[in-house]
Amino acid sequence: MMSYSDSYNRIAAQKRLKDYDMLAFACKRAGKSRDEGRAYYSTGVLYDNLGKFKQAIEQYKKFLQVCKAIGDVHGEALAYNCCGVDYMKMGETQPEFYKDAIDFHTKHKEVADVAGKFLAHINLGIIYNYIGDFEKSSINHQFALRYAIQMSSVAGQSVAIGNLGKVGGKETYA
Repeated sequence: MMSYSDSYNRIAAQKRLKDYDMLAFACKRAGKSRDEGRAYYSTGVLYDNLGKFKQAIEQYKKFLQVCKAIGDVHGEALAYNCCGVDYMKMGETQPEFYKDAIDFHTKHKEVADVAGKFLAHINLGIIYNYIGDFEKSSINHQFALRYAIQMSSVAGQSVAIGNLGKVGGKETYA
């Protein structure tokens, strides 16, 4: 049963989706690529919040195109991560989407800074564990641990070590 606040939030989200769509169109016409990209990204986040992962991925891919066109490597890494995470979510019920998740997280790893590489390896480790490739899962969590050490992140080290300990199991990850 949907509560009043859930209904209100969905209506507000639908209005914001229309607003961002109009903003992206206006920015594209005005040649404001960075703002156009931000509108696509924001639309993707809204779709994520609504649980509409396919629509979110479409928006993140538009954001990715803009980021590539303007040379925004940080935005490009963010777009790859967002697509990868949504494909991971879809893979939970439709495992064929895990291949797409691996592709996007691998691209994320290739363009990311150290923190992004940590995150990409964590995500890849989780996916490989889910699909039963425990060797690749372990390798990715070990790389994540190396990056966490490089960043002097005790929390990151804990996540990577905890995930290494879960390789071979189907428990929920940190």
